Amino acid sequence: MSDDAREKLAREQAALARALGLGEPVPEGFDTERVRASADTLLAKRRRLVQRAWPALAEALGKDFAEQFNTWARSHPLLDVEPHPLSDGRRFAEALRARGPLPDAVEAEVFGFELRWCVTPEGALLPRRGLVLKVARLEEARRRVLAVRLPWGRILRWRLPG
Repeated sequence: MSDDAREKLAREQAALARALGLGEPVPEGFDTERVRASADTLLAKRRRLVQRAWPALAEALGKDFAEQFNTWARSHPLLDVEPHPLSDGRRFAEALRARGPLPDAVEAEVFGFELRWCVTPEGALLPRRGLVLKVARLEEARRRVLAVRLPWGRILRWRLPG
């Protein structure tokens, strides 16, 4: 295969990836309906993975989870970050938190995530190492929770007065 053919193929593949992940126009020569159907299938898979990884978040949003996640995910594609349902759900929870306080069950789920995991600026998910100390405020219960993750992974939690 010539260098020109390789470059053309790379451009076509990048355009197809953008159409699938970002909703950009479908490149010439591809069936528009099939590409859109594939994009919808990929979005549904992404949503299901986040729903499994973040059950309290999915339960808190109830019937609205699918619609809210789809809206958010379409404007936050995975092309720029490491795809992982835990980090994807964390980014979604942060977007919801920016609109208002999260239910306590979701805050507790985010809190547990932050004790165990760290998301790099590139979106990669790394396990936390060593001693981790976190405090969270649960709005509904009007109390704070203090937690320590010990170096070998055990987590100790204490409920503090409001």
